[in-house]
Amino acid sequence: MIDAVRDVLLAPRCAGCAEPGAWFCLACRDSCEPVTQRGPIAVRAAGAHEGPLRAAVHRLKYGKEPALADDLGALVARVLAGDLATGIVIDAIVPVPLHRARALARGYDQASLLAGAIGRRTGLPVRTALRRIRQGTPQVELDRIARAKNVRAAFVAEAASLRGLRVALVDDVTTTGATLRDAAAAARAAGARSVCAYVVAVEE
Repeated sequence: MIDAVRDVLLAPRCAGCAEPGAWFCLACRDSCEPVTQRGPIAVRAAGAHEGPLRAAVHRLKYGKEPALADDLGALVARVLAGDLATGIVIDAIVPVPLHRARALARGYDQASLLAGAIGRRTGLPVRTALRRIRQGTPQVELDRIARAKNVRAAFVAEAASLRGLRVALVDDVTTTGATLRDAAAAARAAGARSVCAYVVAVEE
């Protein structure tokens, strides 16, 4: 409701190209090419963390524009739906949460908003199973080695809360994959049968 009122009072401008009419316009969406990152956890992204997509993610995270999550979530949902059509099975979407203090300071948790948008478009249930117990330094401020240490054992989940489920973690951006690996470890400890990840953008 608040977002709808805001759209009426302040017409959205594309976070990628500043054209009026949408938070992330069709032209900028069409410029995104899905990316797959191989590693300990398979990661699928709507695109590389560059150009219009990078600008949009930055505004979602730091520009107080939570409405962007719907358009960016739609991009990720398109990738995920394509994978489902090939026979990949996912039972639940699990957002990779911010620490509670950071979410309160920001006013929202962008991963939770993205997960909700993806769930609405794919019909998959969203399970808020993970909890971040260590805030740490923002990952963007650290080098690759420090990032892995910064998120080690940062997430927990209630025992058996994901038992037997094939889980898709959702986050905004991944660079080294450290955050996703730690979140995946927590999901497996909670009984997840398998874990993959979907993000808006990959920093290559």
